[in-house]
Amino acid sequence: MSAALLAAAGLLAGCSDVTQALSLDPGGVNPDSPIAREAVAASRGAYPTPRLADIPAVPKGLPPASVIKASVIRMISERRTLNDVVFALPPAQTDTDQFLSRTRDALAARPLTPPPEDQPALTAAFAEQARSQIQTPPPAAGAPPRP
Repeated sequence: MSAALLAAAGLLAGCSDVTQALSLDPGGVNPDSPIAREAVAASRGAYPTPRLADIPAVPKGLPPASVIKASVIRMISERRTLNDVVFALPPAQTDTDQFLSRTRDALAARPLTPPPEDQPALTAAFAEQARSQIQTPPPAAGAPPRP
């Protein structure tokens, strides 16, 4: 047991100063530090001591803690709901070649034919025929409707 303790002490002594490692004193500034001079100057500086009167007053008009707590709970609930929706989304499409081939295959499997050249004229004739067959409803019985 004492050999292990001796070995640990030897390792500790090789890596650092044992007195500094085991000291309870906060110690001084390491002279090898690149900011040693600034640290010493800062520790010797005379700075004004804050007074209790310098503490700002409690702001007025703040909502009570219960209202703030309720809004935080609601916001967390909304964030969790949003995360659930986002995680349920399908993965983003990154393989454009695969997407293009699937889309082309789905369109090629349907028996689609292009519209005829005179489709605008056919649509206009159908609309005219539908308009001619529409009859206005008879007026409602009773008092006329209010504008």
